[in-house]
Amino acid sequence: MKGTLATTRIWIGLALCLLGCSDEQNGVPAAPSSAAAGQGGVVEIGGAGGLGGAGAGQTGGGGSGGQPVEWQPVDTPWCTGNWVGLDEDTCFYASTELGAKAELLVFLHGMMPPDSLPTTMQSIVAQEVEARGAVALFPKGKAGLCSWDPSVEDWYCWPTSRVNVDTHSAGLTSGWDEAATKLTSILDVSFSRHYVLGFSNGGYFASYLGLEGLWSVDGSGLVAAGRSFVDENLLSIEQPPMYIAVGELDVEQVKQSAQNLAFVLSQNNWPHKFIVHSQRGHEIWPDDVAAAWKLWTAPQ
Repeated sequence: MKGTLATTRIWIGLALCLLGCSDEQNGVPAAPSSAAAGQGGVVEIGGAGGLGGAGAGQTGGGGSGGQPVEWQPVDTPWCTGNWVGLDEDTCFYASTELGAKAELLVFLHGMMPPDSLPTTMQSIVAQEVEARGAVALFPKGKAGLCSWDPSVEDWYCWPTSRVNVDTHSAGLTSGWDEAATKLTSILDVSFSRHYVLGFSNGGYFASYLGLEGLWSVDGSGLVAAGRSFVDENLLSIEQPPMYIAVGELDVEQVKQSAQNLAFVLSQNNWPHKFIVHSQRGHEIWPDDVAAAWKLWTAPQ
């Protein structure tokens, strides 16, 4: 019965999402979030492949200078596969090839009902993190931020309207900073570079972070998302490279928002890569994570 209820809620949410998965300033709606379906195990969008090795730090690790860290993994269903619970709402994956210095990726999921799990998203992200010898954080969005329809108010989302971004971004990003600091001790590692990548609803928020410097990153990315309006007065002077990808079969509103964002970046000489995936809809695949990472680490 619980599985049936979860499936029903997901498909209702997808229909509502046609009316808007982002409530950014001018109200242009986004497409249905495949994160809600794919991560909930109803519609598996994108290839997941293998997870790679077990995440480092699963039993706690030595801190800086070899000092023991009083920390134990948190057993939470939010962390699937080889992802480890840093706390109830945050998972991390550490490559088995982790060195003393590593890159850190924060991945932002699409809108998700509270009874679904991010299995597919975490599997996709873990592949590239493992290959890169890196670390990833997978935080959970907050209920109440899917504000465009009362029936999805309890879904986990990220801020996408101007007022919600201004209200919540500092608190969310400071939580990631705290998590990163804890990981440096757990894994006995220092982070040389920071990235943020978001899918669907998470992609809209990632665009604010990258464009406006609301969190200090060396690169940002968004898949199945864009921006229908950008206040160019708020653009960061740092201009970290930005990856934008959308499927040619996605709804027009999403494709237009992605194209508009790419146009704004071009007009401002902002380093970026814009991809329209042939025969894809509202979805993310492992090659998106790989292409974004390639852009972020390329000479600018």
